Amino acid sequence: MRKPNIDAYLTVIVRDKNGKVVYRRRYKSRSFVEGFLNALQNNFTNSNGFNSPYLVVGSGTTPPKITDTGLTNQIGNGTSSGQLQYGSDSGTIPIINTNTNTGSFSWSKTFNNGSGGNVTVSEVGAYFSGQFVLHDLLPSSITLAPNQVLTVVYTITIST
Repeated sequence: MRKPNIDAYLTVIVRDKNGKVVYRRRYKSRSFVEGFLNALQNNFTNSNGFNSPYLVVGSGTTPPKITDTGLTNQIGNGTSSGQLQYGSDSGTIPIINTNTNTGSFSWSKTFNNGSGGNVTVSEVGAYFSGQFVLHDLLPSSITLAPNQVLTVVYTITIST
């Protein structure tokens, strides 16, 4: 299985006076810094008029694809059969560790089973800026009994 990650690349190009490329190099960037993490955290934890950001849960079992635009089977927000009561999204401010050159922030939400019956959660996802940005299948489904509360936490980490 391929390890998921985020990569950035830097390409430098030199052209002579006639426009011919005389030098071209592509490097993997290893310089994600605190400002990048702050910008991500700001987008993940602040609403911007697109009814986002928000974390969602579902009961689908289809593996995520790069082209996904939502969960396979999102669980509705409410107290009817098969629904969960969605709490509010909350996030932490970025935590920077200058000794290890790493930084992270967390984004979370609670889901309460007020439906009176069991509700099974097998997938989690996230939206921000009106876009579906994260989709994960849980290693095994979680069945919430009535009045149980599920907390979902995404932690975004970068390093330099």
